[in-house]
Amino acid sequence: MDETRRNLIKGMLTGGTLLALGIPGITQAASTTSTLSDNARNCHLLLGNTPIGEAFATGARTACAHYGHSGQNTLATFQLGDELLISPQHIADLLARSHNMRWVAVMDYAHAAIFTELVRNADGRLLALGSHASASNADAALSLRHRWTTASPAYSAGGLLASTLVQNGRSFSIVENFLKTPFPEAGLTEALLPQFSSYGLADQPATHLHCAGLPAPEASQLVGWETSASWDLWVSSPAAAFVENPLLGNWIEATGYAVVAAALGTGIHQQACAQRAFVHRPGNRNLDHDGLAGKQFVSFVIDV
Repeated sequence: MDETRRNLIKGMLTGGTLLALGIPGITQAASTTSTLSDNARNCHLLLGNTPIGEAFATGARTACAHYGHSGQNTLATFQLGDELLISPQHIADLLARSHNMRWVAVMDYAHAAIFTELVRNADGRLLALGSHASASNADAALSLRHRWTTASPAYSAGGLLASTLVQNGRSFSIVENFLKTPFPEAGLTEALLPQFSSYGLADQPATHLHCAGLPAPEASQLVGWETSASWDLWVSSPAAAFVENPLLGNWIEATGYAVVAAALGTGIHQQACAQRAFVHRPGNRNLDHDGLAGKQFVSFVIDV
């Protein structure tokens, strides 16, 4: 694939066009009450033709071993070569044979554009679509950036990923946009991550911001939100119980761990909101990314 087309597809995802392609399926998933309990018991991993696949799979398998239920403590894994670019019908056939399965898939931007269309054509329900990237230079304000569009907070991986990365001293932003909140706004009654100061947007209470190591206005600016927003500090919210995360080798493993944990229905660090962000900037920033600077990929959680 030439560089011009690759950059176009990357721009589609970061600009939201690719996310929008999956919205019919993702909204259907939000209203399907049995999806989480049924298909989470039959979860499979699909690795695209990307060098980060094995690291993601390591974290994914760790989550399955830790959170698996109903006998599923291993994760069946399928490795793609270049089928999505050379023979997409092969993947279409795989999806057609995968009824009542939940797939967690990870691939590069180019393959993700094709895979999204195959999911739509197979009437798949897109539960979560994430974009994940590490900065390629040491001057970046934040070393890691994650952005999800998710059917509802029931499929949220952001809180668990934030609790994992903050324990390892990473600087990062995580933004989650939920297309449907399946329960009423719960105000300040939800447990919050103890490492973060938490805020609500004054005129939009369903927007939540959690930051550590920097003030709310700067955190808001770094995730592309309104810089003049008025944030109300939550001082009465209870702290979440500490979740001890397993030792993971790098940020890609941590991402695989969080995505699969959410796909299995763990329900960790969920909140009733329309959108939320976690921003962390430690005093001594670790910018070498475990040798993974400049890496980027897309993750999917789908039901077929």
